[in-house]
Amino acid sequence: MSISLVLAIVLYLYFGILFFAMNGVAFSGFFFVLGTICLVYHFTRDKIKKHRWLYMIVKICAAVAIIIFVTVEGMIIAFPKKSTENCDYIIVLGARVMGNEPGLTLKGRLDRALEYVKSNDDDCKIVVSGGKGDGENISEAEAMKRYLVERGIKPEMIIKEDKSVNTMQNFEFSRDKIENDSKKKVADVDVKVVTTDFHAFRSDKYAKMDGYKNISFYTERTKWYLIPVFYVREFFAIIKMMLVGIYTIFI
Repeated sequence: MSISLVLAIVLYLYFGILFFAMNGVAFSGFFFVLGTICLVYHFTRDKIKKHRWLYMIVKICAAVAIIIFVTVEGMIIAFPKKSTENCDYIIVLGARVMGNEPGLTLKGRLDRALEYVKSNDDDCKIVVSGGKGDGENISEAEAMKRYLVERGIKPEMIIKEDKSVNTMQNFEFSRDKIENDSKKKVADVDVKVVTTDFHAFRSDKYAKMDGYKNISFYTERTKWYLIPVFYVREFFAIIKMMLVGIYTIFI
């Protein structure tokens, strides 16, 4: 059995787990598409090999794609993710809310924020950042605030930012909240970001674009069975961020 056929089967199985057993995790369709590409290659490989120029193009494209993917994933993995130094503000980045309750990813981030506050005896304020998305009864910020208050965080220590709809806006709108509360520029404030591990590298870039200087991360670890889908999705998000940045330079 060829590698391309085995890979296609594995990808189809993983897609099935994400789509059917886990209620359609975002970006799961990518694995179905990639599995189909592997399957098509398996059945057309001999025909492609007959045209040496076409086979060479396929090999070069595959090699370049793998090199880029491994490089970007290496940056994501190597980025520092667990700073325990004290800070002035924590920003908890939003994620999906199921009705009124934090979803799996968001709950993990909130638990990590609680772990940091309690283990470091830090009295920093917490900015919960996230607006209301499709299928959510309340904003992500409101769901986060309720979760933290129920677990002992004083309401006056929580600042709610409930307008953002993506990571870029998380930092932009949270910056305004922090500057209004501290009466300082965000560059002069120590900020710790709580998110999921795969998300830290890109979050750092967006934060730096918005003027954050003294920034560190304390992240939640991705569940092992979600590592492929979340890390692959993040790869494309980073490529998009880079392309938009290049486009902005030249317009």
